[in-house]
Amino acid sequence: MPRRFPLQPLVEYTENQTDDAAKRLALLKARWQAAEDKLQQLILYRQEYQDRLAQASQRGMSVTALVDYRAFLAKLETAIEQQQGEVARCQADWERGREEWMAQRRKLKAYQTLEQRHHTREAKREAKQEQKEQDESARHAFERKSGKKPHK
Repeated sequence: MPRRFPLQPLVEYTENQTDDAAKRLALLKARWQAAEDKLQQLILYRQEYQDRLAQASQRGMSVTALVDYRAFLAKLETAIEQQQGEVARCQADWERGREEWMAQRRKLKAYQTLEQRHHTREAKREAKQEQKEQDESARHAFERKSGKKPHK
């Protein structure tokens, strides 16, 4: 019977850690995508508001309305800059998460390589043991047929 791989608990733990890192990576990607979407919405809204300002300017508008438009556009610019910072933070978080996941995968692959080597050695040991048992059995059968005393 093959012996159990002594590092099996470590392999299982590392598999769990790798799975957890992959789940975190997926969440980080979703956050990054949501931040990107929000940024695109803000940029689109700014463009729409600039278009409205241009149309209102062509029709003529009061100074107060012009000041209000420009103040709101300035607020939109600030929101866009903040959102660009959020997108950059989300991207950096994703990059760190990706590095963590890759490190976990490398560790897992190393343990799996060790595990595979263990199983290969055990299979060879088992085959050698079986061959030894078969040889012994064949020797006993031969000795019984030939009437010789069994050797130990």
